[in-house]
Amino acid sequence: MAEFQDVAFDDVQLSLAGINLMLNNGFREAESIFQKYKNYSPLMSGGYSFVCFLNAIMSFEDDKMDSAMAALKDTEKMCTVKKSEKSLRVKIFGNNTNSKKVALPMSLEDRLQRLIILADCQLYMAMIIFSRFEISGFVKGGWLIRKAFKLYEKTYKEIAAVYKDRFGQDITRPYQTKLLDGEGGNDDDTNSNDGEDNLENMDISDISEESLSRLRGGVAFGFGLLQLCISMMPPNVLKLVNMFGFHGDKEFGLSCLEDANNSADMKAPLAMLSLLWYHTVVRPFFGVDGSNTEYCIMEAKKILEVNEVKYSQSALVMFYRGRVEKLECRLDDSLKTYNEAYDLAVEQREIQLICLYEIGWCSIIKLNWEEGLLAFARLKEDSRWSKSYYAYLTAVCQGALEQLETAQEMFKEVPKLSKRKNNQLESFVIRKSNKYKKKKPTKSAAILMVIEIIYLWRALPSCSRETLDTMLETLDNASLVLEEQALCRMLKGALHQQMGSKEAAMQNYEDAMAYAVQGCEDPYVAPYSSFELGLLLTEKPATASRGKSLILKSKENYKDFDFENRLNVRVHAALQQLEGID
Repeated sequence: MAEFQDVAFDDVQLSLAGINLMLNNGFREAESIFQKYKNYSPLMSGGYSFVCFLNAIMSFEDDKMDSAMAALKDTEKMCTVKKSEKSLRVKIFGNNTNSKKVALPMSLEDRLQRLIILADCQLYMAMIIFSRFEISGFVKGGWLIRKAFKLYEKTYKEIAAVYKDRFGQDITRPYQTKLLDGEGGNDDDTNSNDGEDNLENMDISDISEESLSRLRGGVAFGFGLLQLCISMMPPNVLKLVNMFGFHGDKEFGLSCLEDANNSADMKAPLAMLSLLWYHTVVRPFFGVDGSNTEYCIMEAKKILEVNEVKYSQSALVMFYRGRVEKLECRLDDSLKTYNEAYDLAVEQREIQLICLYEIGWCSIIKLNWEEGLLAFARLKEDSRWSKSYYAYLTAVCQGALEQLETAQEMFKEVPKLSKRKNNQLESFVIRKSNKYKKKKPTKSAAILMVIEIIYLWRALPSCSRETLDTMLETLDNASLVLEEQALCRMLKGALHQQMGSKEAAMQNYEDAMAYAVQGCEDPYVAPYSSFELGLLLTEKPATASRGKSLILKSKENYKDFDFENRLNVRVHAALQQLEGID
């Protein structure tokens, strides 16, 4: 219960109600509630700054990012845990009865709540800094992530200790023990202003099991999300991350998010969305389970079924329902769901844009160039995120429709619309577009580029057998120059693999690697083909060793190609499953 002047209210219930209202398309009402009570308690201040953060991160608008940073800094000031027992003078000169305490002692519940929200603020501020894509901000962002990680780690350990002392419960699981026995809690970052009152100096008898369970859910959200993201990093990045004191465990991260999802904390709905994001976006995109999407679909369906009544009209939850339908190759159902979500998201333009993006993608997966063109052309005009990417998608759809002169003009626009240097996506679309500065694309070349991006975005599993057959027939009959043959063979290999023709797939990957040596305008084709061929070979014991060597070759023998980090994530996941093979 939080009190401010003559007002008393249950900030735990109100904050959770506010987040649920936001998820049920009441974004403005939720924002109004949090804004009204943001100065009444750390929890409401944290809720308000999160709403500002979500609005900023979905819009990419500079003014909203600035407002979110200001709100997060205000919350940070409110939640900073001051030293309650020892001032600097006492530390230097010893105890003195005349020494004035910096702040009155606070309850354990209040202290833990503030530390969790403080860690959340560091995480959200880092994400805003990273989203600006400014090189100068990466050091600051990395430091904030480090601070957030250490705070989450420290607070999680303290909550686990209180559970054990008060209630005799061990809330850790076998694979968590190593993490929780680490040195993270002793870091200087977490022992200055952020938590001078160590657990042994606090009265742990006045905190209820209900409150402790809620706090466990609160810290589990941020800590779990960080653990999950870190665990998926490629080895070269992971080594650097570990040097800064980070360590990630996928199972631990997922269990934390499950704990948060089942809690009474205001971040429980956000944990649900994070799990849906992981199962329907991250796992399929990065191939965490190889080409098998059944487990992703099963896990996402469980979450959606449990929350069906509570969020039946939520545009954001409906978006993920559309993702599941897309993974199941039910594209007509997926399109219907995305259109319904779009209509419901009248208060949140950003949700409408991500629905429109999926509508465009479902359309090109169905080879419906007209609908794809309409969606991506509108995104090019309305979205502030990577207009060059949307211009590229618009151009390839125009080319597939044989609007060749218009497509050429659109390709010329792509480099002009790029605003982010050293961005792999924009570098890729600029390189591909520059080919048509002085000549018009052909219909065959445009369709080749559509199939290419469907492959790169790992959307081939969402294509029907009829669509896959049409794509393969198109590539077989395409008039292509030598420099395009390597790409064509790799895509044919991917299509055969998706249709279950593994021998034909392996032959095409072999051909792609051979053509890449002769001359190829797409440097990524050789490493990607090597990886795909290696993955297929590891399915049989007799060829598993060669397969693993090809996977390693794709990582070690090629550098500075398109989407290198994406491939490295897939290589990392594959090698973890092949540890017993020499």
